[in-house]
Amino acid sequence: MLTRCLIFGCFLLSVVVWSAGEVLDRVVAKVNDQVLLQSDLEDEVRYECFIAHRSLQEVTPGDRKAALDRLIDQELLRQQMRVGEIKSAGPEEVEKQLAEMRTYEAQNHTQESWSAALSRYHISEDSVRAHIRMQLDQLRLVDARLRPSIQIDATDVENYYKQQLLPELVRSGAQQVTLSEATGKIRELLTQQKMNQSLSSWLEALHSQAQIRVIAPNASQAQGEGQ
Repeated sequence: MLTRCLIFGCFLLSVVVWSAGEVLDRVVAKVNDQVLLQSDLEDEVRYECFIAHRSLQEVTPGDRKAALDRLIDQELLRQQMRVGEIKSAGPEEVEKQLAEMRTYEAQNHTQESWSAALSRYHISEDSVRAHIRMQLDQLRLVDARLRPSIQIDATDVENYYKQQLLPELVRSGAQQVTLSEATGKIRELLTQQKMNQSLSSWLEALHSQAQIRVIAPNASQAQGEGQ
C-alpha cells in the first residue's frame, strides 16, 4: 500500500505522481484518525486484479466498493496491531513469500513474465512486498488474538473425518488415511474455520467502536489506468 500521509482537513487535495501520469489524490475515507487515499484504493484494486489475473477494464463500481471495504478492515486491524504491539513480519519472511508467488506465477501463468505482468497492472514489486507484509502481519494479529479462544474437541475431528474427509477421498479415488493420521490436519482446518468466523464478529465489533467516515463512496472510475 502506498505510504499514507496525514492530511489536515478532509477536503484538501494533494498531488501525487503515478505510473500512468500525474493525478490528483484525495481522501476517500477516514478511519478514526487515519485517512485512506484514492491512491490507496487504486493500489488495492490493481493488486487484486494482478493476483486474480483480471483485466482492470472489468472492474465494476461494486468491486471498487468491496476494495474500499477491505481497506477499512485492514486499517482497523492495523490499528489493533499497534495496540497489541504485534511485531511486523521481517524482510526474510516477505522475500520468501514473494519468491513463492513468483514461482507460482511462472509455473501457472507462462504467457508473460513477472515484470511484464507488474507493468501491465502498473504496480511495482515494492507494492507487492507491502501487500505481502500487510497480509503476514494481519495473520499474526488474528492468530495471536483468536487462536487461544478456539477449542476443537475429538468429536469435532471425528465427525469431520467421517462425514467430509472419507467421502471426499472415496469420490476422488485418493488413498484413504486413518483418523489418527488425519487428526492434526483436520484439527488445524477446523481451527482456521472457527477463526474465520470469529474474525467476522471481531471486525463487526471494531466497526461499531470506530469512527468511520466514507467521504467518496462513489469514488468510481480508476484514475490514470491507461488500459
